[in-house]
Amino acid sequence: MNQQKFSIAIYQKPTITEAFFAILLMLIIFVPFIYGVNTKQPIYCLSVIVGLIGFGIFNSITKGKFLPSGIIQKDTYISFSENGIEINEGQESTLYQWSNLEEIEINIFAYSGGSSRNSRTPYNGFENSINFIENGEKFKYRFYIENVHQFELLKEQFDKIILPLLNQYQNLKEESY
Repeated sequence: MNQQKFSIAIYQKPTITEAFFAILLMLIIFVPFIYGVNTKQPIYCLSVIVGLIGFGIFNSITKGKFLPSGIIQKDTYISFSENGIEINEGQESTLYQWSNLEEIEINIFAYSGGSSRNSRTPYNGFENSINFIENGEKFKYRFYIENVHQFELLKEQFDKIILPLLNQYQNLKEESY
């Protein structure tokens, strides 16, 4: 079976300093704006424009932690095989052997543009994840599935090859499609 590569999806968490400056920026934007609305002085309403420009610059400095602009990594991939999970970052590659992993949790929910039966809101494709423990260290990877074809191939690969192997090792905690 042809091994597929899926882009890693990253949800970056801001540091305490970055969160402090984000809150400070919000205060700079909205306090003068509210004051301008209450006193009917439109000059203070310009703080929204200046603040949004400042927030855009701040977001680019913090590498998109406050607006989801760069959530899918184009140079980091995850792939699954009968041997294990392979993470490729540029020229470097890390292989996690299925037999060495504990408490594996597999969540393959969606592809880009797909939707659930209960909701009309389409998925973004990066809701998929795999969590596991290796040598006492927890790992969690979110990955992006681009289309229904990739989704079906991955599901087939898990059903026919990987899940029977994980059931044999008895290290599967949870699976969901």
